Amino acid sequence: MTQSATLPSSQAPRALYLSPLDLRANNGMLQRQLQILKALEQAYSNRLDVLSLSSSPEETQRWLQNTGFKARALGGVYPQIARLNALAWYGGNVIACNKLKLIKHFTFPVTTPLPARLIDRYQTIVCYYPWAFHLLGLHRGGGKVVVDLGDVMAERHERIGTRRWISLRPRDERAILHSRARCIAISEGDQAEFQRLYGVSLPVATFLPVDHDRFAHLQTDDLPATVGYLAARGYQNEVVIQALASETFLNTLKTAGVGLVLAGGICASLAEADRARVEAHGGQVLGRVPALEDFYEKVGWVINPVGPSTGVKIKSVEALLAGRGLVTTEFGVDAGLQALFETQIVLTGWPLELQELADTVVRSVRQRPTGDLPFSQASTSHPARQYVEAVQAAITRHFSC
Repeated sequence: MTQSATLPSSQAPRALYLSPLDLRANNGMLQRQLQILKALEQAYSNRLDVLSLSSSPEETQRWLQNTGFKARALGGVYPQIARLNALAWYGGNVIACNKLKLIKHFTFPVTTPLPARLIDRYQTIVCYYPWAFHLLGLHRGGGKVVVDLGDVMAERHERIGTRRWISLRPRDERAILHSRARCIAISEGDQAEFQRLYGVSLPVATFLPVDHDRFAHLQTDDLPATVGYLAARGYQNEVVIQALASETFLNTLKTAGVGLVLAGGICASLAEADRARVEAHGGQVLGRVPALEDFYEKVGWVINPVGPSTGVKIKSVEALLAGRGLVTTEFGVDAGLQALFETQIVLTGWPLELQELADTVVRSVRQRPTGDLPFSQASTSHPARQYVEAVQAAITRHFSC
Protein backbone atom coordinates (compact mmCIF):
# COMPACT_ATOMS: atom_id res chain seq x y z
CA MET A 1 0.00 0.00 0.00
CA THR A 2 2.98 2.34 0.32
CA GLN A 3 3.00 3.10 -3.42
CA SER A 4 -0.73 3.76 -3.82
CA ALA A 5 -0.42 7.48 -3.08
CA THR A 6 1.72 7.96 -6.19
CA LEU A 7 -0.70 6.20 -8.53
CA PRO A 8 -3.32 8.03 -10.59
CA SER A 9 -6.81 7.88 -9.09
CA SER A 10 -8.03 5.43 -11.72
CA GLN A 11 -5.21 3.02 -10.89
CA ALA A 12 -5.10 3.34 -7.11
CA PRO A 13 -6.04 0.17 -5.23
CA ARG A 14 -9.69 -0.19 -4.29
CA ALA A 15 -11.27 -2.29 -1.55
CA LEU A 16 -14.74 -3.77 -1.12
CA TYR A 17 -16.14 -4.60 2.29
CA LEU A 18 -18.94 -7.19 2.46
CA SER A 19 -20.77 -7.59 5.75
CA PRO A 20 -24.12 -8.08 7.49
CA LEU A 21 -23.88 -4.46 8.64
CA ASP A 22 -26.81 -4.07 11.01
CA LEU A 23 -26.87 -0.36 11.75
CA ARG A 24 -29.31 -0.80 14.63
CA ALA A 25 -27.02 -3.15 16.53
CA ASN A 26 -24.78 -2.04 19.37
CA ASN A 27 -22.91 -5.21 20.15
CA GLY A 28 -19.63 -6.97 19.59
CA MET A 29 -20.52 -7.86 16.03
CA LEU A 30 -20.88 -4.19 15.07
CA GLN A 31 -17.76 -3.22 17.05
CA ARG A 32 -15.65 -5.69 15.08
CA GLN A 33 -17.04 -4.39 11.80
CA LEU A 34 -16.27 -0.81 12.82
CA GLN A 35 -12.70 -1.92 13.50
CA ILE A 36 -12.38 -3.45 10.03
CA LEU A 37 -14.00 -0.44 8.34
CA LYS A 38 -11.60 1.93 10.08
CA ALA A 39 -8.59 -0.13 9.01
CA LEU A 40 -9.78 -0.30 5.41
CA GLU A 41 -10.54 3.42 5.36
CA GLN A 42 -7.02 4.20 6.50
CA ALA A 43 -5.50 1.83 3.96
CA TYR A 44 -7.60 2.84 0.95
CA SER A 45 -8.59 6.42 1.72
CA ASN A 46 -11.51 7.38 -0.56
CA ARG A 47 -11.31 4.13 -2.54
CA LEU A 48 -13.45 1.97 -0.22
CA ASP A 49 -16.87 0.58 -1.14
CA VAL A 50 -19.30 -1.19 1.20
CA LEU A 51 -21.95 -3.79 0.41
CA SER A 52 -24.22 -4.41 3.39
CA LEU A 53 -26.09 -7.71 3.51
CA SER A 54 -28.43 -6.43 6.22
CA SER A 55 -29.19 -2.74 5.65
CA SER A 56 -30.26 -1.18 2.36
CA PRO A 57 -27.74 0.81 0.26
CA GLU A 58 -29.57 4.02 1.19
CA GLU A 59 -29.50 3.26 4.92
CA THR A 60 -25.85 2.24 4.70
CA GLN A 61 -24.82 5.40 2.86
CA ARG A 62 -26.54 7.64 5.39
CA TRP A 63 -24.90 5.74 8.23
CA LEU A 64 -21.44 6.03 6.64
CA GLN A 65 -21.88 9.77 6.25
CA ASN A 66 -23.23 10.27 9.76
CA THR A 67 -20.38 8.30 11.33
CA GLY A 68 -17.73 10.04 9.23
CA PHE A 69 -16.46 7.06 7.25
CA LYS A 70 -14.99 7.94 3.86
CA ALA A 71 -16.63 5.07 2.04
CA ARG A 72 -19.37 4.56 -0.54
CA ALA A 73 -22.28 2.15 -0.25
CA LEU A 74 -22.74 0.11 -3.41
CA GLY A 75 -26.14 0.69 -5.00
CA GLY A 76 -28.01 -0.77 -7.90
CA VAL A 77 -29.72 -4.04 -8.70
CA TYR A 78 -27.10 -6.53 -7.55
CA PRO A 79 -26.64 -5.17 -3.96
CA GLN A 80 -30.41 -5.28 -3.49
CA ILE A 81 -30.68 -8.86 -4.72
CA ALA A 82 -27.70 -10.00 -2.64
CA ARG A 83 -29.20 -8.37 0.45
CA LEU A 84 -32.59 -10.02 -0.03
CA ASN A 85 -30.92 -13.38 -0.52
CA ALA A 86 -28.86 -12.89 2.64
CA LEU A 87 -31.96 -11.96 4.63
CA ALA A 88 -33.73 -15.10 3.36
CA TRP A 89 -30.71 -17.20 4.34
CA TYR A 90 -30.63 -15.58 7.78
CA GLY A 91 -34.34 -16.19 8.29
CA GLY A 92 -34.02 -19.88 7.50
CA ASN A 93 -30.82 -20.50 9.44
CA VAL A 94 -31.25 -18.32 12.50
CA ILE A 95 -35.03 -18.21 12.87
CA ALA A 96 -36.39 -21.50 11.50
CA CYS A 97 -33.46 -23.76 12.37
CA ASN A 98 -31.73 -22.28 15.39
CA LYS A 99 -34.31 -20.30 17.34
CA LEU A 100 -37.58 -22.06 16.54
CA LYS A 101 -35.84 -25.40 15.82
CA LEU A 102 -38.40 -26.31 13.17
CA ILE A 103 -35.67 -28.12 11.25
CA LYS A 104 -32.51 -29.79 12.50
CA HIS A 105 -30.11 -28.90 9.70
CA PHE A 106 -30.38 -25.92 7.38
CA THR A 107 -29.34 -25.90 3.74
CA PHE A 108 -29.82 -23.05 1.32
CA PRO A 109 -29.24 -23.73 -2.39
CA VAL A 110 -29.69 -20.16 -3.71
CA THR A 111 -26.55 -18.06 -4.22
CA THR A 112 -26.00 -14.59 -5.62
CA PRO A 113 -22.37 -14.62 -6.85
CA LEU A 114 -20.50 -11.35 -6.82
CA PRO A 115 -20.33 -10.22 -10.48
CA ALA A 116 -17.00 -10.73 -12.22
CA ARG A 117 -16.77 -7.01 -12.98
CA LEU A 118 -16.77 -6.29 -9.24
CA ILE A 119 -14.24 -9.00 -8.48
CA ASP A 120 -11.94 -7.53 -11.13
CA ARG A 121 -12.41 -3.95 -9.86
CA TYR A 122 -11.03 -4.50 -6.36
CA GLN A 123 -7.55 -5.36 -5.14
CA THR A 124 -8.96 -6.49 -1.79
CA ILE A 125 -12.38 -7.92 -0.95
CA VAL A 126 -12.97 -8.31 2.79
CA CYS A 127 -15.78 -10.64 3.87
CA TYR A 128 -16.98 -10.46 7.46
CA TYR A 129 -18.16 -13.87 8.69
CA PRO A 130 -17.68 -17.00 6.61
CA TRP A 131 -21.32 -17.69 5.69
CA ALA A 132 -21.32 -14.92 3.07
CA PHE A 133 -18.36 -16.56 1.33
CA HIS A 134 -20.55 -19.26 -0.22
CA LEU A 135 -23.60 -17.08 -0.61
CA LEU A 136 -21.65 -14.61 -2.77
CA GLY A 137 -19.41 -17.12 -4.56
CA LEU A 138 -16.24 -15.47 -3.27
CA HIS A 139 -14.07 -18.50 -4.05
CA ARG A 140 -13.79 -16.96 -7.52
CA GLY A 141 -11.81 -14.06 -6.04
CA GLY A 142 -8.87 -16.21 -4.98
CA GLY A 143 -6.21 -14.55 -2.86
CA LYS A 144 -7.68 -11.07 -3.09
CA VAL A 145 -10.49 -12.21 -0.76
CA VAL A 146 -9.90 -11.83 2.98
CA VAL A 147 -12.34 -13.73 5.25
CA ASP A 148 -12.62 -12.46 8.80
CA LEU A 149 -14.01 -15.57 10.47
CA GLY A 150 -15.42 -13.70 13.47
CA ASP A 151 -15.67 -16.86 15.55
CA VAL A 152 -15.91 -20.59 14.97
CA MET A 153 -19.28 -21.08 13.33
CA ALA A 154 -19.60 -24.65 12.09
CA GLU A 155 -21.75 -26.57 14.57
CA ARG A 156 -20.25 -24.62 17.46
CA HIS A 157 -23.39 -25.25 19.51
CA GLU A 158 -22.62 -28.97 19.52
CA ARG A 159 -18.93 -28.53 20.32
CA ILE A 160 -19.13 -26.02 23.14
CA GLY A 161 -22.68 -26.51 24.40
CA THR A 162 -23.96 -23.01 23.78
CA ARG A 163 -27.25 -21.87 22.31
CA ARG A 164 -27.20 -22.01 18.52
CA TRP A 165 -26.98 -18.96 16.33
CA ILE A 166 -25.60 -19.06 12.77
CA SER A 167 -24.34 -22.46 11.73
CA LEU A 168 -22.26 -23.66 8.83
CA ARG A 169 -21.73 -27.25 7.91
CA PRO A 170 -18.17 -28.37 8.66
CA ARG A 171 -17.57 -29.26 5.02
CA ASP A 172 -18.44 -25.68 4.01
CA GLU A 173 -16.14 -24.22 6.63
CA ARG A 174 -13.37 -26.60 5.60
CA ALA A 175 -13.78 -25.51 1.97
CA ILE A 176 -13.29 -21.87 2.95
CA LEU A 177 -10.20 -22.59 5.03
CA HIS A 178 -8.66 -24.66 2.26
CA SER A 179 -9.52 -22.18 -0.50
CA ARG A 180 -7.10 -19.60 -1.82
CA ALA A 181 -8.78 -16.89 0.26
CA ARG A 182 -6.85 -15.35 3.13
CA CYS A 183 -8.64 -16.43 6.32
CA ILE A 184 -8.13 -14.66 9.65
CA ALA A 185 -9.03 -15.82 13.16
CA ILE A 186 -10.20 -13.30 15.74
CA SER A 187 -8.50 -14.86 18.78
CA GLU A 188 -5.79 -17.28 19.76
CA GLY A 189 -8.46 -19.61 21.08
CA ASP A 190 -10.19 -19.73 17.71
CA GLN A 191 -6.84 -20.16 16.00
CA ALA A 192 -6.25 -23.29 18.09
CA GLU A 193 -9.77 -24.55 17.37
CA PHE A 194 -9.34 -24.20 13.61
CA GLN A 195 -6.01 -26.03 13.87
CA ARG A 196 -7.65 -28.85 15.80
CA LEU A 197 -10.65 -29.16 13.48
CA TYR A 198 -9.06 -28.66 10.08
CA GLY A 199 -5.30 -28.77 10.49
CA VAL A 200 -4.95 -25.15 9.32
CA SER A 201 -2.88 -22.58 11.20
CA LEU A 202 -4.43 -19.14 10.66
CA PRO A 203 -3.06 -15.69 11.43
CA VAL A 204 -4.81 -13.75 14.19
CA ALA A 205 -6.12 -10.19 14.05
CA THR A 206 -7.81 -9.66 17.38
CA PHE A 207 -10.25 -7.00 18.55
CA LEU A 208 -9.43 -3.36 19.18
CA PRO A 209 -12.12 -0.76 19.93
CA VAL A 210 -12.22 1.94 17.26
CA ASP A 211 -12.32 4.61 19.99
CA HIS A 212 -9.61 3.01 22.12
CA ASP A 213 -7.85 6.38 22.54
CA ARG A 214 -10.69 7.45 24.84
CA PHE A 215 -9.56 4.89 27.39
CA ALA A 216 -6.22 6.69 27.77
CA HIS A 217 -7.99 9.61 29.46
CA LEU A 218 -9.89 7.59 32.02
CA GLN A 219 -8.97 8.09 35.65
CA THR A 220 -7.17 5.11 37.19
CA ASP A 221 -6.42 6.44 40.69
CA ASP A 222 -8.75 6.47 43.69
CA LEU A 223 -11.48 4.52 41.98
CA PRO A 224 -14.42 3.31 44.06
CA ALA A 225 -14.57 -0.21 45.46
CA THR A 226 -17.07 -1.30 42.84
CA VAL A 227 -17.35 -4.07 40.29
CA GLY A 228 -19.29 -3.61 37.07
CA TYR A 229 -20.95 -5.78 34.44
CA LEU A 230 -21.64 -4.29 31.00
CA ALA A 231 -23.34 -6.33 28.29
CA ALA A 232 -25.76 -6.26 25.40
CA ARG A 233 -28.94 -8.34 25.37
CA GLY A 234 -28.40 -12.01 24.68
CA TYR A 235 -29.18 -15.44 26.08
CA GLN A 236 -25.85 -16.04 27.83
CA ASN A 237 -25.74 -12.51 29.23
CA GLU A 238 -29.26 -12.96 30.65
CA VAL A 239 -28.05 -15.99 32.61
CA VAL A 240 -25.12 -14.00 34.00
CA ILE A 241 -27.06 -10.92 35.07
CA GLN A 242 -29.66 -13.06 36.84
CA ALA A 243 -26.83 -14.72 38.78
CA LEU A 244 -25.35 -11.34 39.72
CA ALA A 245 -28.77 -10.21 40.96
CA SER A 246 -29.05 -13.20 43.30
CA GLU A 247 -29.25 -12.88 47.06
CA THR A 248 -26.06 -14.90 47.53
CA PHE A 249 -23.92 -12.68 45.31
CA LEU A 250 -25.38 -9.37 46.48
CA ASN A 251 -25.17 -10.19 50.19
CA THR A 252 -21.49 -11.08 49.97
CA LEU A 253 -20.63 -7.86 48.14
CA LYS A 254 -22.69 -5.66 50.47
CA THR A 255 -21.16 -7.19 53.61
CA ALA A 256 -17.68 -6.46 52.21
CA GLY A 257 -18.58 -2.91 51.17
CA VAL A 258 -18.19 -3.63 47.45
CA GLY A 259 -20.69 -1.99 45.13
CA LEU A 260 -22.22 -3.51 41.99
CA VAL A 261 -22.88 -1.55 38.78
CA LEU A 262 -24.92 -3.09 35.96
CA ALA A 263 -25.08 -1.42 32.55
CA GLY A 264 -25.95 -1.99 28.92
CA GLY A 265 -28.92 -3.34 27.04
CA ILE A 266 -28.92 -6.46 29.19
CA CYS A 267 -30.45 -4.42 32.04
CA ALA A 268 -33.76 -4.47 30.18
CA SER A 269 -33.98 -8.22 30.79
CA LEU A 270 -33.90 -7.80 34.58
CA ALA A 271 -37.20 -8.60 36.23
CA GLU A 272 -38.52 -5.86 38.50
CA ALA A 273 -37.90 -8.02 41.56
CA ASP A 274 -34.25 -8.53 40.54
CA ARG A 275 -33.77 -4.83 39.85
CA ALA A 276 -35.26 -3.93 43.24
CA ARG A 277 -33.00 -6.48 44.97
CA VAL A 278 -29.88 -5.01 43.34
CA GLU A 279 -30.81 -1.47 44.35
CA ALA A 280 -31.81 -2.56 47.87
CA HIS A 281 -28.28 -3.93 48.31
CA GLY A 282 -26.76 -0.62 47.22
CA GLY A 283 -26.17 -1.57 43.60
CA GLN A 284 -26.81 0.58 40.53
CA VAL A 285 -28.69 -0.40 37.37
CA LEU A 286 -27.66 2.12 34.72
CA GLY A 287 -29.24 0.56 31.64
CA ARG A 288 -27.85 1.78 28.35
CA VAL A 289 -25.11 4.37 28.84
CA PRO A 290 -24.47 7.19 26.33
CA ALA A 291 -20.72 6.55 26.37
CA LEU A 292 -18.42 3.85 27.73
CA GLU A 293 -16.79 6.42 29.99
CA ASP A 294 -20.08 6.74 31.89
CA PHE A 295 -19.68 3.12 32.93
CA TYR A 296 -15.94 2.83 33.49
CA GLU A 297 -15.72 5.98 35.60
CA LYS A 298 -18.04 4.29 38.12
CA VAL A 299 -16.12 1.01 38.48
CA GLY A 300 -12.72 -0.12 39.63
CA TRP A 301 -13.18 -3.71 38.52
CA VAL A 302 -15.12 -5.41 35.74
CA ILE A 303 -16.61 -8.89 35.82
CA ASN A 304 -16.96 -11.05 32.73
CA PRO A 305 -17.93 -14.55 33.94
CA VAL A 306 -18.16 -16.15 30.51
CA GLY A 307 -18.33 -19.87 29.79
CA PRO A 308 -17.00 -21.95 26.89
CA SER A 309 -17.43 -19.94 23.70
CA THR A 310 -15.62 -18.71 20.64
CA GLY A 311 -14.44 -15.35 19.42
CA VAL A 312 -12.62 -12.59 21.25
CA LYS A 313 -14.12 -11.39 24.53
CA ILE A 314 -14.76 -7.72 23.76
CA LYS A 315 -15.81 -6.80 27.31
CA SER A 316 -12.53 -8.20 28.62
CA VAL A 317 -10.43 -6.25 26.12
CA GLU A 318 -12.22 -2.98 26.86
CA ALA A 319 -11.85 -3.40 30.62
CA LEU A 320 -8.12 -4.11 30.35
CA LEU A 321 -7.49 -1.17 28.02
CA ALA A 322 -9.42 1.04 30.45
CA GLY A 323 -6.94 0.09 33.18
CA ARG A 324 -9.56 -1.72 35.25
CA GLY A 325 -9.10 -4.98 37.06
CA LEU A 326 -10.87 -7.93 35.45
CA VAL A 327 -12.46 -10.94 37.13
CA THR A 328 -13.20 -13.57 34.52
CA THR A 329 -12.92 -17.26 33.73
CA GLU A 330 -10.32 -19.05 31.65
CA PHE A 331 -12.67 -18.53 28.69
CA GLY A 332 -12.75 -14.75 29.13
CA VAL A 333 -9.13 -14.11 28.14
CA ASP A 334 -6.76 -15.99 25.88
CA ALA A 335 -3.11 -16.72 26.64
CA GLY A 336 -1.87 -13.54 24.96
CA LEU A 337 -4.08 -11.29 27.06
CA GLN A 338 -3.17 -13.16 30.23
CA ALA A 339 0.54 -12.73 29.54
CA LEU A 340 0.30 -9.04 28.66
CA PHE A 341 -2.18 -7.94 31.35
CA GLU A 342 -1.19 -10.39 34.08
CA THR A 343 -1.42 -7.86 36.91
CA GLN A 344 -4.97 -6.84 35.99
CA ILE A 345 -6.57 -10.29 35.63
CA VAL A 346 -7.99 -12.57 38.31
CA LEU A 347 -9.48 -15.89 37.21
CA THR A 348 -12.47 -17.59 38.77
CA GLY A 349 -13.68 -21.13 38.18
CA TRP A 350 -16.09 -22.57 35.65
CA PRO A 351 -18.86 -23.70 35.91
CA LEU A 352 -19.72 -20.66 38.00
CA GLU A 353 -20.30 -21.14 41.71
CA LEU A 354 -21.90 -17.96 43.01
CA GLN A 355 -20.26 -17.90 46.42
CA GLU A 356 -16.83 -18.54 44.93
CA LEU A 357 -17.42 -15.82 42.34
CA ALA A 358 -18.51 -13.32 44.97
CA ASP A 359 -15.55 -14.17 47.23
CA THR A 360 -13.15 -13.76 44.30
CA VAL A 361 -14.57 -10.33 43.48
CA VAL A 362 -14.31 -9.17 47.11
CA ARG A 363 -10.77 -10.52 47.51
CA SER A 364 -9.64 -8.88 44.26
CA VAL A 365 -11.06 -5.46 45.10
CA ARG A 366 -9.51 -5.54 48.58
CA GLN A 367 -6.07 -6.92 47.80
CA ARG A 368 -5.08 -5.05 44.66
CA PRO A 369 -6.37 -1.48 44.38
CA THR A 370 -6.98 -0.30 40.83
CA GLY A 371 -4.72 2.64 41.56
CA ASP A 372 -1.84 0.19 41.03
CA LEU A 373 -2.93 -0.12 37.39
CA PRO A 374 -1.83 3.15 35.74
CA PHE A 375 -2.70 3.76 32.12
CA SER A 376 -0.28 5.93 30.15
CA GLN A 377 -0.70 5.95 26.41
CA ALA A 378 2.69 7.65 26.13
CA SER A 379 4.48 4.73 27.76
CA THR A 380 5.67 2.28 25.12
CA SER A 381 6.18 -0.42 27.77
CA HIS A 382 2.62 -0.22 29.05
CA PRO A 383 0.65 -3.38 28.21
CA ALA A 384 -2.27 -1.41 26.78
CA ARG A 385 0.07 0.44 24.45
CA GLN A 386 1.74 -2.80 23.38
CA TYR A 387 -1.64 -4.40 22.71
CA VAL A 388 -2.89 -1.47 20.63
CA GLU A 389 0.23 -1.35 18.48
CA ALA A 390 0.30 -5.13 17.93
CA VAL A 391 -3.36 -5.28 16.85
CA GLN A 392 -3.04 -2.26 14.58
CA ALA A 393 -0.03 -3.81 12.87
CA ALA A 394 -1.85 -7.13 12.36
CA ILE A 395 -4.95 -5.45 10.96
CA THR A 396 -2.94 -3.36 8.52
CA ARG A 397 -0.95 -6.39 7.42
CA HIS A 398 -3.98 -8.62 6.81
CA PHE A 399 -6.51 -6.18 5.37
CA SER A 400 -4.28 -4.33 2.92
CA CYS A 401 -3.67 -5.50 -0.63
